[in-house]
Amino acid sequence: MSADFDPKKDAANIKKHGVSLSEGDGVLNDPLALTVEESGETMKKVYDFSKGKRGAVIPTTGKTRITIYMDDAILKRFKAQSEKSGKGYQTLINEALKSHLGLIEQPVTQDLVRRIVREELAAHG
Repeated sequence: MSADFDPKKDAANIKKHGVSLSEGDGVLNDPLALTVEESGETMKKVYDFSKGKRGAVIPTTGKTRITIYMDDAILKRFKAQSEKSGKGYQTLINEALKSHLGLIEQPVTQDLVRRIVREELAAHG
């Protein structure tokens, strides 16, 4: 799910619900989330979970849910970046880790092309 970040809508959501849209991004993109439409009736009358199983409703591939402890300052910094960019802070942390591990492709720049050409010329004369 991708949407443009609107600071006015974000402020209105914080005022109304007490949560930023960027924090909600993690909920909306949670592969283990279950959305239940409100019908005015209580869940007990509408749903029977007696045979339910814990865990993912839809199996996920490529991502694993974990619990992690990190410094408050780091989390605060990512949440601040999240507010500015409109991306979820967990997404930003994941992107930072990917970048640190070299798992994100580098953009093709003039310097990169020059370096590759030099290496190829040196290797093949």
